[in-house]
Amino acid sequence: MERAAILPLQSPKDVSIGEIQAELDKLWSSKGEHGAARASTFTLVVYEALDDRVLLPSPTVESIATQNPCRVIDLRERTAGDDAVSAQVAAYCPLQRDKSSLVCCEYITLQAPEKAFVRMCNTVASLLIPDLPTFLWWQGDLDLGSPLFKELVKLSNRIIVDSSGFVNPEEDLQEMDQLASQGLHCGDLNWRRLASWQELAAQAFDPVERRLALSQLEQVSIDYKVGNPCQALMYLGWLAGRLGWDPLTRQQTIEHDYAVDRFTFRDQEGRIVSAELGAVPLIADQIVPGGLIGVRLLAPSSQINPATVICSETTGCMRMEAMGVAQQSVTHQVSPADDQGVDSLLSYMLQRIQRDTLYEETLIMVKKLINAPHP
Repeated sequence: MERAAILPLQSPKDVSIGEIQAELDKLWSSKGEHGAARASTFTLVVYEALDDRVLLPSPTVESIATQNPCRVIDLRERTAGDDAVSAQVAAYCPLQRDKSSLVCCEYITLQAPEKAFVRMCNTVASLLIPDLPTFLWWQGDLDLGSPLFKELVKLSNRIIVDSSGFVNPEEDLQEMDQLASQGLHCGDLNWRRLASWQELAAQAFDPVERRLALSQLEQVSIDYKVGNPCQALMYLGWLAGRLGWDPLTRQQTIEHDYAVDRFTFRDQEGRIVSAELGAVPLIADQIVPGGLIGVRLLAPSSQINPATVICSETTGCMRMEAMGVAQQSVTHQVSPADDQGVDSLLSYMLQRIQRDTLYEETLIMVKKLINAPHP
């Protein structure tokens, strides 16, 4: 995604904790006369478990600033040193050719050890813009028992994560389900990455002559880039939930150096459906860890196109087509999308404050998959 040029209305300036709001007010009172408008649509609280970084906006935050007037409160965990809190304030404005005035993003950076952040959550609360939504973008290890996470959740209208970076994927996905079951509004950048795969699967069975094959599915194969099974589990959870499959068993094995996860289901007509998730070693920087590589849906009883293959254009369809009935397969390729970068995905999430019902329903099914009994 092409980013607009950024003008620092004020470069990062060191301030004391108690001076943050006053410094922002002072900034706008001095710059407003030069055509810089103070406006916000939300507050974005970012937690980053990153140590010893220069206190400047990340490219993702810059991208958000080019699209939305907002206030960013960036909490950066420091693991070394004392408990002191470092604070800076800044303002960044996208330069747009068709506008004579600047609408800018306020940027507050706080750097401290995690325990210090817990003590100053009241300060963070005082910096939130009243009557506007607050988003929490949590980039650390997901831990529902973390005092800091608990406090920040209380301040937020929506929690955003990226499950491609989960340290304990199965445990963390179940924790996301727990958050959603408590009525909290949650979003996952990795869930959004599945949109093209979901759309192509739905489109493959749109033709009237192929709809019968959908109810006759018996085998599902999903390949993903080794490293993180979250996408594969969510895709299978979405498919099983949409088709009303009831998980029966789960078996995890290693075959030919591949980690293979096998599931069985009972469909709505009482038939047994099998599914296989394969972690494929792959060197492809365009695909995030755990990103989907290929999906194969097989309906042997169908007389018309019994197999549907969906694969990444980056890796091709050879492995999926090699599994049989290639000549009778309906094949679709997922093209690399320009909106799959973290900045675009986050921007999409920031436009939505309401609950994602489909995501929540999928998390419920994923929990059932993870805890399915071994045969």
